[in-house]
Amino acid sequence: MSGSIIREKPTLYGSIRQNNVTNGNSPLKLFTHAKMTITDIFKNIASFVNDSSIYLADVMKSDKELLAIDKYKDSQQLKERVNRILSIISRDHMKVVFFGRTSNGKSTVMNAMLRERILPVGMGHTTNCFLQIEGTDKMEAVVLIPGSEELKSVHNLSSISNALSSEKLDSDSLVKILWPKEKCRLIRDDVVLVDSPGIDVSTNLDEWIEKYCLDADVFILVISAESTITVSEKKFLHNVAQRLSNPNIFILMNRWDATANEPEMVESVRQQHLDRGLEFLCDELNLCDRKEASENRMFFISAREALLNRNTDPSTSPRSGYNEGEVDFSEINRHNDDFPGYRERLHEFNKFEHEFEKCISKTAVQTKFQQHTNRGKEIITFLCETIANIINRSQTNKEEYLTKLKETEDKNVFLEHELRSMTDSAKERIRHVSEDVYKRVAQTLNDEIRRLYTLIDEFDRPFSTERSQIPLYKQDLHRWVEERLGSNLQNRLHTALHAALDTVHNEIKDRVKSVLTTAERRAYVDAIVPRSDFAISYRLDCSNLCSDFREDIQFKFSLGLTSLWERFMFNEKQTKSKSSSFLNSSNDLITTANHLTELTSTSSFLALGACALIWRSVGWKMLGVVAGVYGSFYLYERLMWTKTAQERAFKRQYADYASSKMRLIVDLTSGNASAQVQQELSMYFAQTVRYVALEKDDVIDNIQDLKNAIYQFKSYIEKGKKIQKQGDKINNELNQFSKQYLISDLTN
Repeated sequence: MSGSIIREKPTLYGSIRQNNVTNGNSPLKLFTHAKMTITDIFKNIASFVNDSSIYLADVMKSDKELLAIDKYKDSQQLKERVNRILSIISRDHMKVVFFGRTSNGKSTVMNAMLRERILPVGMGHTTNCFLQIEGTDKMEAVVLIPGSEELKSVHNLSSISNALSSEKLDSDSLVKILWPKEKCRLIRDDVVLVDSPGIDVSTNLDEWIEKYCLDADVFILVISAESTITVSEKKFLHNVAQRLSNPNIFILMNRWDATANEPEMVESVRQQHLDRGLEFLCDELNLCDRKEASENRMFFISAREALLNRNTDPSTSPRSGYNEGEVDFSEINRHNDDFPGYRERLHEFNKFEHEFEKCISKTAVQTKFQQHTNRGKEIITFLCETIANIINRSQTNKEEYLTKLKETEDKNVFLEHELRSMTDSAKERIRHVSEDVYKRVAQTLNDEIRRLYTLIDEFDRPFSTERSQIPLYKQDLHRWVEERLGSNLQNRLHTALHAALDTVHNEIKDRVKSVLTTAERRAYVDAIVPRSDFAISYRLDCSNLCSDFREDIQFKFSLGLTSLWERFMFNEKQTKSKSSSFLNSSNDLITTANHLTELTSTSSFLALGACALIWRSVGWKMLGVVAGVYGSFYLYERLMWTKTAQERAFKRQYADYASSKMRLIVDLTSGNASAQVQQELSMYFAQTVRYVALEKDDVIDNIQDLKNAIYQFKSYIEKGKKIQKQGDKINNELNQFSKQYLISDLTN
């Protein structure tokens, strides 16, 4: 390589959010700023998509009714889509393709724009393949050839791409030249230049377009001023126009310095080239109007002169943008002033570069970033609409659940009141039935006690007066009385008690069922059947109750002194008990002793008085008669005191004793029966009311579930609105980006 590019101090980039996108030294900054801006926006979109993805995944996991499965699947694919767009944006650049016939100076034009002889140039057909120049952050320039990852030196470029080289590549091959960005502002501003072999050396024009030209922003047709637009060049551009909508095409009439030898023909030839170019661009391709084409699309230049000028004047400003009076020609080689039109051709080249930079920057921003902007808006719109649907459904569901919560809380209050009322009512009803059972059992037991004499008379077992047999007789009598008395109580009370129990059972069941809301639980209550084997146990335990019973079956003459004494004492006790109650045992002993003393003295005197009176009144004969009668009574009673009489006396004594003892346990037995009934009814009530408690527990659980669901819906609404605000902010950024970079009037 000869010469070196004029090094330019790297531009310090300011904030990418500039109000005036054309600030800076070059229109190419527009693309750089736009790229940085859209990159930041899509980073925000990536964050937004990630937050939305987490939000939608949470919604999908918790409540699938809020989000359709297809929407969820589509949303999960957006993250990869945004990352792919970010990757594309990072590789986006402005691309310009130079084409034309061989030896028209395409490589020279590129070298002049790059301000250094980079591409091989020479007479005849020089460039044999596609050469793409793009920037690298490395300090050394390298070359990449297709099919190899080996980095080659740029010194090998001539042997690789020169048509005259024996190592030349195929014409459809693409060689990449990685040129340090620091050496060239044009490369640093994301411009990629593609040099092509002559379109007259190959028939694969369509293949070229498909492989290397579809993503180009600007096409530059380089024509030799010594000829005109050929059919092959027109065909190539027609094919480009068919595949791309309104391609940006510049026509450079190169080697215009050749007209210096024929100054009288310059204007005529210029007009001829201009007319043919305008006819092709405006009439055949319909790309622009004639004024635009003549002023900004066709230029008459000398690339060789421009390259020589820029290589020989290191003080020349590195800015290639055209501004009137910006180029100082006083320092140019003095012999160049001998060529007519030299300054005008340099001026034309600078104007071309300026128009090219404006066009490629504007076009690249629109072609590269318009689609990204639209896709970003589509992503934001899709997610915002999806989240809005979730918010609306959550809001609707929240209102419905709030209504359900109010109804359920009212139901809980009702159940609590009913459960308390039901329990109080059941307790009162059970108490009433228990008291009634107590009274019934007490009354029936008293009746049976009064009939105890008859019951004991019905006891039929051989009676023996032997002392060893009497205890066995007692045991059998205890068992007989206990069984028959219990059986009589059971028979007399069973029907009435069970009827009362059935009534209470039905009342409890109906009350419980009236509260239950599900048929299943009502069926469970119906399935609760009171115990069919329930019977009140009337355990009298006569063996223990009458264990202290002592029979007296010795013969006693009814008119004997002992019998009379006992009868007297019995009557005396009854009289005394009516007048007063002797509760103190010491008082009873004193009273008994006094009576004995009084009776002894009184009886003695009465007996003596009676004997004296009878003897004096009737004499001994009558006394003998009375004694005989008395003896007859004694003899009769003594003869009648048989085993049967002894058994009757035994039973009578037992009946008297048992009756007195049983009256003492009437309250105990009645209370025991009442407790059994109370326990039975309470157990049945507990079994049935359990379903009301379960119903209440379900209602409480339902209340908690509704509260959790309402909280979840509120969370979805709050998080959704927060993400929506994030999406609206990004959407505003995209709109601002469109206004700033994509609207033609502003970008102009």
